[in-house]
Amino acid sequence: MKALLLKGPRELSIEDVPEPRPEPGWVLVKTSAVGICGTDKAFYTGSYPLFKKPIVPGHEVAGVVVSEGELKGRLVVSEINFPCGRCEYCRRGLYTHCPYRRTLGIDFDGGFAEYFVAPEQALHVVEGLLDPVEATQVEPLAAVLNAFAQYPPEPGDNVAVVGTGNLALLAAQVLKWMGVDPVVVARRGSSKAHYFEKMGFTVMSLDEVREYIKRRTPEGLGFDMVVEATGGTQGLDTAIEIARPRGVVHLKSTPGSKFTVDLTRAVVKEVRIVGTRCGTFREFRKAIELMSRGLVKPVITSVFEGIDSSVKAFEKSLSEGEVKVVVRL
Repeated sequence: MKALLLKGPRELSIEDVPEPRPEPGWVLVKTSAVGICGTDKAFYTGSYPLFKKPIVPGHEVAGVVVSEGELKGRLVVSEINFPCGRCEYCRRGLYTHCPYRRTLGIDFDGGFAEYFVAPEQALHVVEGLLDPVEATQVEPLAAVLNAFAQYPPEPGDNVAVVGTGNLALLAAQVLKWMGVDPVVVARRGSSKAHYFEKMGFTVMSLDEVREYIKRRTPEGLGFDMVVEATGGTQGLDTAIEIARPRGVVHLKSTPGSKFTVDLTRAVVKEVRIVGTRCGTFREFRKAIELMSRGLVKPVITSVFEGIDSSVKAFEKSLSEGEVKVVVRL
C-alpha cells in the first residue's frame, strides 16, 4: 500500500509499505480522510522530535472498516490511545495515560496511508452522521472537551481564548455551547480572526484585551479562565498575564519546543495551569453529537485529493491563514 513516511524534519516521502495486519481484537481500516494537526506540523518542522523513525503520521483520521465483524463497511473515527487494559492506570480509568499505550500517528503508524489498524474498542461509528472530511475533526474536538470536562467554566465567568487556530476555534464554540461568551485574543492583522468574527465572537488584540480587563473584569485583575491554544511557545506567558489571581489556564499547545514564560507571575497570582491532551471515549461520543447536530462547526480551509498530495498538503498547512488542511483518500 502507499503511505506517507516522515523520517525527520522536512523529510516526507510517499512510499510503498506492507499493509498492516491487525492483531486479535483489532481491525483493518481503509483510510477515507486524514487531517494535519499542530503536532503533525511540529514533527514535520522539527520543533518536536520524532518518537519513531520513520513514522506514518496522522491521528485525525476517518475510515471504513474492512475487517470482518460488526463494524465492517461502516465509517468510523479512531481514538488515538491504544492502551494495554491491564496496568494500574488503565484500571483506574486513566487509559489515555497508560505507560504501555501505543499512540496513533505519534509512536505508532497513523492515518496517512491507504490502511491503518486500531483496536475495535477505540473506534466510533460516524456513518450517516458526518462526512469523512469533517469527521477528521472529531478527535481535536474531543481533546477540547476533555479540558472542560476536567475544569469547566462556571456560569458568568469571564473567559478568553488565546489563538486563532483550529483548537482555538473549536474551544470558542464549545464555550459558547456551555453558555460562556469568550473573548478571542488574536495578534494584530491575523488572517484567521475573521472566522471567529463571522461566528459572532469578539476578537481583540493583546493591547485591546489589556484595556478590556481594566474596564470589564472585577477589580481589573483579569479573566477567570484562559484557554491557551496558540500552538506556539509564547502563548502561555500571555495566558498567565491576562488570568486573574487563582484563575485557570487551560494549556492546549504542543509545539515541542520549550515555553518561554514568567513563572514568578504565575506563582504570585496562584494561577492553576491545567495541561490536557486527548479525549476519552466519552468526549469522542460528545464530539460526534455536537458536530452532527451542527452545534460545533469545524473550519476546513483546504482539502487535498489522494495520498500522493500529502507532501503538498503538509507544506500548505504551514501557510498563513490555514485553519485546517485535510487529505481525502
